[in-house]
Amino acid sequence: MQRGFTIVELMVVVAVVAVLASLAAPGMRDLIASSHVRTASSDFYGALIAARSESIKRRSNAVVAPIGATWDTGWTVKVGTNTFQQVDPLPPDVSVLPATGTAITYASNGRVSSGAQTVIFYNAALPTVRARCVSIGTNGLPNVRTDYNGIATDGCN
Repeated sequence: MQRGFTIVELMVVVAVVAVLASLAAPGMRDLIASSHVRTASSDFYGALIAARSESIKRRSNAVVAPIGATWDTGWTVKVGTNTFQQVDPLPPDVSVLPATGTAITYASNGRVSSGAQTVIFYNAALPTVRARCVSIGTNGLPNVRTDYNGIATDGCN
């Protein structure tokens, strides 16, 4: 009696695995893209919380500013000349609105003294991936919302 699999049995298993993988691939793509958007908005939210905390703790202005001209090139959290946090550029599938980044300055009382805005993180290629909006009001507390109408450019509705 021989042990093992025949070539026909092995080919059937490979074919079944290939069919299952082809069914799972589109859902996996959306899951990964959604994770990228969620991570980018969470990193931005965390940077804002860190800047607010440092401004209160050190009784000094803290600035969250884009590294380049836009938020998708990354951002830094600075108090004076000290850099407390630097975030790397975002994955290429994550887009950010507004297109030009405006620095956000926290005063020593934890309120935003300049740069109150809403930053929208979205995936331009996959409209099924929900956008995330990080709003910063003058009170200094950031807020994260999720877009439900599927149109990222109009904010999170």
